[in-house]
Amino acid sequence: MKAQQATNTWTSTNLDLLRAAAVLLVFAGHLARFFNVEQVASVPLIGLGGLGVAIFFVHTALVLMMSLEREAAKSKVLFVPFMIRRCFRIYPLSMFVVLAVAAFHIPQATISPAHFAGWNFDAPDLLSNLFLVQNLSFRVPLVGPMWSLAYELEMYLLLPAIFLFLRRTRWSWRLGAALAVVVSLCVAIVQTSATRNLAFYAPCFLAGILAYELKNYGDGKVYSWLWPVFVGGLAVVYLKSDMTRWDEWLICLLLGLAIPVFARIVSRTVNKTSELIAKYSYGIYLTHFFVIWLAFEKLAGLALAWRIGVFVSLAVGLPVIFYHLLEEPMIQVGKRLAAGFIAERESQEARRALGVEGGIGAPALGSGVR
Repeated sequence: MKAQQATNTWTSTNLDLLRAAAVLLVFAGHLARFFNVEQVASVPLIGLGGLGVAIFFVHTALVLMMSLEREAAKSKVLFVPFMIRRCFRIYPLSMFVVLAVAAFHIPQATISPAHFAGWNFDAPDLLSNLFLVQNLSFRVPLVGPMWSLAYELEMYLLLPAIFLFLRRTRWSWRLGAALAVVVSLCVAIVQTSATRNLAFYAPCFLAGILAYELKNYGDGKVYSWLWPVFVGGLAVVYLKSDMTRWDEWLICLLLGLAIPVFARIVSRTVNKTSELIAKYSYGIYLTHFFVIWLAFEKLAGLALAWRIGVFVSLAVGLPVIFYHLLEEPMIQVGKRLAAGFIAERESQEARRALGVEGGIGAPALGSGVR
């Protein structure tokens, strides 16, 4: 077995492609649903959206574990700064979208062939969607794709503790035992629960955590051009399966095991394209319902060429606009607040340490006491 400190050769370029693939799968799945396209070349399309979300969960867990590792190298204060950064990353755009949909009564809750529908929401519905707790309050998302954000937020609460556990527990058998216990609990909950909860998706997040734990063992020797082929192959295998919860978990597990073994993609075109899609993926995820609805349902009376033009313009333009006007500024605010919290905590600890070392009532420096 390779040493824990072995240098892996895969980088964020491969993860950018994975995130780009996830959001495009979600977009394509909902587009196919709207146009009632059930399959392409004998491959069913009904599960595209769910697969994209599962891949998102794997990617998110891995990337955030690596983020926690970087932060832990600089400070002992993890949980509160981590949550500050994540809240300022996820809430601003989601709140804006929810308020816009509610204010203008845009039907975005669910999609069916050639039609979007909304709900007659009340104050608890609105509050649940604003704070992304729909799964806890048993409320319907006002914007269909936002159902996944509630589970992502719940996972944020657990990731710092999982990171600290793994940091102190590097033996493979312990990791395997811990994962086995968690998955067993998830299976038990899924089998007995009448409603969806975090246990339904925890194994997807765990696959990303597994990839994080294995990243220093992966040799990155598998040809980089096989990485997109592998991801696409997994997607086809899943779509041609029964698409049960077990199939989804297995696909996520295989993805988590495979991530560290592929070499870094070197194609500038692929890397730049993946980077751009990944950068604006959150905006794509939250606005693509609106884009499809406006271009192909609301403007159904226009010529097809005009509708396609509106579709392409908004699909590209809205995520870019929202990122630069809202997402990125709020990300920076979150970083500043997190840094300020860390600095204050470290300052408090330093003052306490000086108080303990000097002792209560100890003479001040320069007091003349010898």
